[in-house]
Amino acid sequence: MKKYNCPHCAAELFWNAELGTLHCEYCERDFTPEELDKTFAMESQNPAKEEQITREVDSYDKATDDSESQDLVVYSCTNCGADVITARSTVATTCAFCGRAISLSNKMVGDFRPERVIPFLYDEKKAIDIYKNYCNKAVLSPKHFKTHNEIKKVKGVYVPFWLHSFDEEADVLVGAENVIEHKRGDDKVIEHHRYQIPMHVSGKFTSIPTDGLKNLDNDLMSAIEPFDYSKLTEFNPAYMAGFYAEEYDEDANATRGYALQRADEAMKNNAVNNAGPYEMKVCETFNAEYRNEEAAYAMLPVWMFNVEYKDKNYQFAVNGETGKIAGKLPTSIGKLVGAAIGSGVLTQAICLVIRLLTMGG
Repeated sequence: MKKYNCPHCAAELFWNAELGTLHCEYCERDFTPEELDKTFAMESQNPAKEEQITREVDSYDKATDDSESQDLVVYSCTNCGADVITARSTVATTCAFCGRAISLSNKMVGDFRPERVIPFLYDEKKAIDIYKNYCNKAVLSPKHFKTHNEIKKVKGVYVPFWLHSFDEEADVLVGAENVIEHKRGDDKVIEHHRYQIPMHVSGKFTSIPTDGLKNLDNDLMSAIEPFDYSKLTEFNPAYMAGFYAEEYDEDANATRGYALQRADEAMKNNAVNNAGPYEMKVCETFNAEYRNEEAAYAMLPVWMFNVEYKDKNYQFAVNGETGKIAGKLPTSIGKLVGAAIGSGVLTQAICLVIRLLTMGG
């Protein structure tokens, strides 16, 4: 177990997203992960200090002996002695009793250790402000939701992502049509001129992100993109202090199809947009080949919100680097009808209300 305590006062250090450092709340000092690594390296040369660290690591290792129940593991907090129960896939967590950050670095080895990480740049307070502002701007949400929703849980999570890169070439057949109207005597003549345009398109795709968690909504994660990959830095467990993290349960091959699908859509749109000045265009056939495929494993910062309203749970996500938010808000039927009336589409609004009521919405 790798600890992150202040070298000056021994207080627990937590990652400060605003400062971009590990911050001590007691002596107000800040440290980069690199500075702490140098300090720990120097301390490890002290036999007495090394023996103390070894005892602490052993206490965590022993905590896993005979403590697994299905997919749960018990870790003993060396700060207060409490038992911390977490999923076997968890690689960073916080003691629920004393709040001490626990980075389970002994589990992040081999295939499960990420190559790169983007540190959190938005803290919890800013993330909550972004969420509240998002709700206040939602004109079709119930007024009561904005004032009486209950944030059940806010978690800063390093989500495991696979960043797929590859070259793609495709043969595309674009169907196109022009419609010409003209008069022939007293008759109105409509002519449909249809065409098929064969095209060859190519593209180079870099770092298409796909999350490595089966139970995480792919669309929700896509909605908070993009991440700024120039902020990717070499992984260091220090960035996890005070946050949660999960090991991936879908490897790069399992998420490859989703990355290729996203690239295919971009290629189809490119072909259709460049097929010529036709009134209507659609991709009819698409045959692609992929080369030079690579997938990098990285942890990306996400604030996850679980919100309860009228016995229903709503999930929101905030990009921990850019502050972009996504999530489905509840809709007020009354406001929806009012908006429809104002825009002159009352009939459609009534049909939608009937459909929602029929579906139990």
